Amino acid sequence: MSFIIREIEENDFDNGFFETLSNLSAVGGIKTNEVLKKEIIKEIITNKDYVIIISEDTKSREVIGTATLFIEQKFIHNGGKVGHIEDVATRKGYEGRGIGKEIMNKLITISRERGCYKIILDCDEKVSKFYEKIGFKKKAIMLRFDL
Repeated sequence: MSFIIREIEENDFDNGFFETLSNLSAVGGIKTNEVLKKEIIKEIITNKDYVIIISEDTKSREVIGTATLFIEQKFIHNGGKVGHIEDVATRKGYEGRGIGKEIMNKLITISRERGCYKIILDCDEKVSKFYEKIGFKKKAIMLRFDL
């Protein structure tokens, strides 16, 4: 299988981005809200500390994987930066083909290039082995407060 990894573009909305993301979690009404989609994509593209990576099938241009990286500037660690990875998803039917691993490797590379001293992510226990194979280690307890 042949695929490429690149940053998100507006036309990805029509090429299966939300279908791929929905393999991770419910997407909701944003799929049909053109105004909101345009506002969000504009914010993401202009914010250099926020990147969504897309994996694309080279034949169909269909989005088959995605993940988000947000880079946080810190006061500690001499003003170091932390990469936060979110929303890693592979399109249903494309699991197990190395797409997620390649996307994660790309996000690790971007984090290094941008001067991050660590990368963190939260995940469900059932997928933690995937991240551990890449080199992530269980380090802390994640707590959450729902609003």
